Amino acid sequence: MATLEDLGFPEPAPDDGRRPARVASVHSVRVDVWTTGGPVQASLRSRFLRIDGGVAVGDWVLLGATEDVVEEVLPRRTVFLRQAAGERSEPQAIAANIDRVFVVTSAEDWNLRRLERYLVAIGAGGAEAVIVLTKADLTTDVETTETVAPQIITSARTGAGLDVLRARIPRGTTVAFVGSSGVGKSALVNALLGRDAQLEGAVRAHDGKGRHTTTRRELFAVPEGGLLIDTPGMRELKPWLPDGEVDDAFEDVMSLAEQCRYRDCKHEAEPTCAVRAAVESGTLPADRLDAWRKLGHEGRSQVDKSKERIANVAFRKRLREKDR
Repeated sequence: MATLEDLGFPEPAPDDGRRPARVASVHSVRVDVWTTGGPVQASLRSRFLRIDGGVAVGDWVLLGATEDVVEEVLPRRTVFLRQAAGERSEPQAIAANIDRVFVVTSAEDWNLRRLERYLVAIGAGGAEAVIVLTKADLTTDVETTETVAPQIITSARTGAGLDVLRARIPRGTTVAFVGSSGVGKSALVNALLGRDAQLEGAVRAHDGKGRHTTTRRELFAVPEGGLLIDTPGMRELKPWLPDGEVDDAFEDVMSLAEQCRYRDCKHEAEPTCAVRAAVESGTLPADRLDAWRKLGHEGRSQVDKSKERIANVAFRKRLREKDR
C-alpha cells in the first residue's frame, strides 16, 4: 500500500479529516485518484473544471472525509501547459507536480525546432527537462543536444539507457513523458514498468515510424521507483507562456546577450550586438536565433490575447451587474 511519500505528497496531511489524493486520470466530471487506502474514483465539482487549464494528471486534491468528492485542488509546484486547441487563448494542463519531463523523440526523427518548443513549455512550468532519444538500435547517426538539455540515448528493444532512465525516477518523484506520435514512447514506458501497460502500434513498413496508440494521460508506478505520467502524442505543441518569456530554453543565446552593449538589445540592428556577431561568425546557428525570436513573439501574443480576454470577461460581468 502506497504512502503519501510514495505518491509525492509535499506537505503534512490535513488534520480536518479530508483525504489527500493524487489524480491518476481525468474523465470529464470524474477523476481516478490514488490514496493511501488504494485507488478511488471521485466526483469533480464544476468549479474545478476550468481552473488553471483544468484538473490534470498529477494534481493533488483533497477528498471529503466521508464522500469521494474533490473538495479542493492544491496549488501546483510545477506544471506542463500548452495552449488549448482552437482560436481562444487559454491554457490546457497536461501534467502537474512533476519533477522532470522526458521529451521523447526518435533518433531517426530528430527535429531541434520541435524540441525547442517542448523545452520552452517545460521551463515556463518550472520542471527539469531531459531529452530522451529512442530507437537508438536502428541508427548509428545519433544527434547530440547536451547544449540545450541533458540527453539520454535509449532503445526499448535492447534495453540500452533504461537503467539511466530509472535512476532519474527515484521513489517520491514524478516524471512525465511527452513527445510526438510514433516515436516509441509507449514501448519505452512498457519497458520501464516491466509490463504491457500501454498498447504499442506496429511500425509502418514505408517509413519505420510507429502508430499513435496512447489515448489519454495516465499515472503509473515504476517498480521500486517513483511515478510516471504517460501522455498521448502531440502533433503540434504551442507552449503556454503566461509571462511571454522563452529565455530559459535559449541559454546559448542569453549568455551571448549578456555581452551586448545594450541591456535591452533586440539583436536586430543595434551596434555591438554579440548575438548577431556570433551568428555572422558561425558560432551561433542563425536558425537558433530565429527560433528564439519566433517563440518570443508567440509568447507576447499570448499575453496580449489573455489580457484582452480577461478584460472582455470583466466588461461583460459589469454589464450584467448593471442590468440587474
